Amino acid sequence: MDLKVNRETLPVTETILDEVQEQSVELDYVLPDYDPDIFRIIGCEIQPTILSYTTGSERISYELRADIRILYCGSGSTLLQCVSQQLSFSRSIELPKMADNPTVTLQPKTTYANCRAVSPRRLEVRGAISIPIRITGEKKQEVISDIFGMHVQMRKVPVTYAAQKKHATKNIILNEDVELVHTKPPIRAIVRNEVHLLHQEHSILAGKLVTKGEAEVYVLYTWQKDDGTNGMDQMQFTIPYSQIVDMEQIDDTYQARADAQIVRCDTKPVIGKSGLMDTIQCEIELRMQCTAVKTASIQLVADAFSTRYLCDQSASTLQIDMVPEPITANLPCSATIPPGDTIPECIYDLHCRVRNINMQLLPDTNRIRISGMLCCSILARDETEMPLLIEKEEAFEVYTDSDTPVENAVLQAQVEPSDCTYHLASDGTISVKATLLLHGYLHSSAKHTCLSEFSVDDENKLVRDGDYALKLYYGIENEDIWEIAKRCHTSVTAIMEENNLSEEQLHASGMLFIPIVH
Repeated sequence: MDLKVNRETLPVTETILDEVQEQSVELDYVLPDYDPDIFRIIGCEIQPTILSYTTGSERISYELRADIRILYCGSGSTLLQCVSQQLSFSRSIELPKMADNPTVTLQPKTTYANCRAVSPRRLEVRGAISIPIRITGEKKQEVISDIFGMHVQMRKVPVTYAAQKKHATKNIILNEDVELVHTKPPIRAIVRNEVHLLHQEHSILAGKLVTKGEAEVYVLYTWQKDDGTNGMDQMQFTIPYSQIVDMEQIDDTYQARADAQIVRCDTKPVIGKSGLMDTIQCEIELRMQCTAVKTASIQLVADAFSTRYLCDQSASTLQIDMVPEPITANLPCSATIPPGDTIPECIYDLHCRVRNINMQLLPDTNRIRISGMLCCSILARDETEMPLLIEKEEAFEVYTDSDTPVENAVLQAQVEPSDCTYHLASDGTISVKATLLLHGYLHSSAKHTCLSEFSVDDENKLVRDGDYALKLYYGIENEDIWEIAKRCHTSVTAIMEENNLSEEQLHASGMLFIPIVH
């Protein structure tokens, strides 16, 4: 029988682009006539977000928005003033090669933000935003799945892989008008807002992906009464969402997920039913990035030989992608802010963020190491009722266990504070406790050495050292039967049947009967 080699094509993930772009932020702002002169700048913040992106065959283009907030106080007043501005940037980057079925990850972060008063009516902001860009695509890898004829013996390995991947992206808008409780004074200006996504669920129904969850909104605002007294207050509310995403007729054989990302959160005070500025109008845009994966199993030829002819073969190492496993962990973190020259009389707001995040997979212990800087910003007032901003950065290092083996895996995840509390001691020391939420996916892969080429020289038969049907062989403990069969040019089945073996590995050293296959 002539030699016949069957081949299969497997999808393998390859990294197309993994770079970081930098975007400078510059703003020269002149105060409008209705805002008071600048007496003291309290703080400045730049919040970046990716509004949209498109991927072509040669480049990726995206729209970046920077939300700038400047807090200051006017002369002779303790009322906190808030200046809000938005800057938009259009950026693009060339791709080194075309990406088939690409997956795009864009995660902008503020590198630094500085603000100064050029004059009592003019502000100057300078900052920078870093945008890590990661694009992966699929390539096809051809492997040998079966060999027939020419007395060939094969050693196969079972492989489970991600056979089909479907991607879909959908942006949704959430709107809600929320009234203050009647005991709180009307809103003068919104200082800060923050959104956390909770209780995300997804399921497959009638060939579509159904995703739902809740957006928890936090708003910090200023107020001022008719008698001139002023201060700050906060409120929280939840907006539920539910969406159906079309993903080309997926069914229960797929494992699907939906990752909700916050594109923007715009809040503004509006006049409510009472005729006062006691209602917050909130609009949230979410980007739903959906992925569905269908697995398949295949037997690949890891090694082969002929019991009668000389052979030539080439092997290649494959990194076979598995289904991404979700990973979530709550990690405790803390910081201590020593007392300064001014001891806060009252704390209005605690805001924590993280930067310089480094995540390392530890295969020896199957753990994940996360390190970085915890940045704490506390908005307070002193004994003269003047607002002040207390900031502190403290390094942290935490660990979490993984239920999935981390060897040969890639972690694509984010770390963000999900909850933070403080304690103000009598001496002015502030103790901060934060819970860091690690959420993302562990992209596991398995390394397999498989044959990529195999041929038999049918003109050169093996030369044996004699004409016999059986020979003796001394096997050592843990030796593979396959290696013995290959060395003796016989079959694994023949050795196991002749020696009444039940497993393809020797449990103890000893003499074996090796039948010769002709």
